[in-house]
Amino acid sequence: MSPAQLLETAALLALFVLLAGGYGLLYGLGQLRHRRWLIVAAFASYGLQCTVTIAVLLLTPLFPWWKGLIALSCAIYLAIPPLTWRYLAALHHLEECEL
Repeated sequence: MSPAQLLETAALLALFVLLAGGYGLLYGLGQLRHRRWLIVAAFASYGLQCTVTIAVLLLTPLFPWWKGLIALSCAIYLAIPPLTWRYLAALHHLEECEL
């Protein structure tokens, strides 16, 4: 891997993580504030993350198992914010019932 390839790969992976965080943050805020546009923005962030994933798969010299891990991570990220939100809502509902 050349220095230029290393920097390009690092930048793409940093963008991958940033978009994943943006997806989770926007989804959580959208649910908390009951704002549909924030949830739409969250899924737009996830869509951009998928685009970055495709770029990583096609343009970087990573070993195939690393590329597989990135692709699998992207697929799993789709479910994380909704599942986390449901868990937190159920947890807080239980706390309210116990009071």
